[in-house]
Amino acid sequence: ASAIGRACARSGITCCCNGCRGTCKEQRSTALMGIPGVIYAAQNYLYFLGGSNLSVTMYQVAKQTAIPATAVISVVCLGKHVDAGRWIALLVLTAGVAIVTLHGDTVVSGNLTVGLSCVLVASVCSAFASVFTEAMIKSERCTIWERNLQLSVFGTLSGCICLGTNGMACFEPDVFFSGYGWQVWALVFIQSLGGLLTATVLKYADSVMKCVAKATAVVAAATLSRVVFSEGPSLDTMQFQVGTIAVVFGATAYSLGFDKLGFRCCLKSEEQDSRQNAGAIKVSAEVIGTSWEHGDDTTEMTVLLEDCDKEGVSLEGDEHATELSVSLTASAQV
Repeated sequence: ASAIGRACARSGITCCCNGCRGTCKEQRSTALMGIPGVIYAAQNYLYFLGGSNLSVTMYQVAKQTAIPATAVISVVCLGKHVDAGRWIALLVLTAGVAIVTLHGDTVVSGNLTVGLSCVLVASVCSAFASVFTEAMIKSERCTIWERNLQLSVFGTLSGCICLGTNGMACFEPDVFFSGYGWQVWALVFIQSLGGLLTATVLKYADSVMKCVAKATAVVAAATLSRVVFSEGPSLDTMQFQVGTIAVVFGATAYSLGFDKLGFRCCLKSEEQDSRQNAGAIKVSAEVIGTSWEHGDDTTEMTVLLEDCDKEGVSLEGDEHATELSVSLTASAQV
């Protein structure tokens, strides 16, 4: 058997098998990008269907549910930790964007149930696709450019299938490119750059931060629309100012955290509580002469139980391991 193995190695069969396994992994990785590609295509159709059944205000407000949905899916699927302060910041951010986009029109142009259902499902699809794409982009198998190319191929195929349901005449050049001018091509180019920037955000930040950036972009777009085109909400209204303040505050609080904004007394994270408990245990451990270990990048606390048992010290901890105490009853004997 060993002779056969050496012969195969000399003939290059082993290298060929390894290459085949690597190729299969790459093909599987590429095929997985079809999942967000199809979901994004379905999301666009659902948003279009929802918008055609709702007023502009209801559509914009319902669409903001994608922000908390992205955070929830990131926690469930990727195990991302979002503390209480950042949850509050996301809710404030969502409310701020909804306030900015309010136009006062609440007349339903179609079926309210169908419209809201489509927008809510599309928001969940958008959140899941964004989190899935983040996980794929952060893998080391492919670069950002390759992932974007893969996603665009599957997205284009999905769009062509949806377009083909209206008949093959839609693919004729005179019909497909009808209305395409330099403005449209410029918009396509800008959207392409936006896709690359979005992939970069997913690579070096996360999906929730992408939603935060998009929320601030809504306020910036509304401001530029009023300044450049004299359209959109009035900048001097209380509604726009309150919404803008909420968006800026929510984005800043999520990015920096409540602690750096001076809310340390009002809101404490679990990590702070555990670090304070760690300091108390460290002092207690030093008093009784036990060994102490504390990781720099974690909040795990370890007191060597062997030394504690020798000194007759009891170690107590709750089921969540957020509070630990060392009884100093026997420390006076040490």
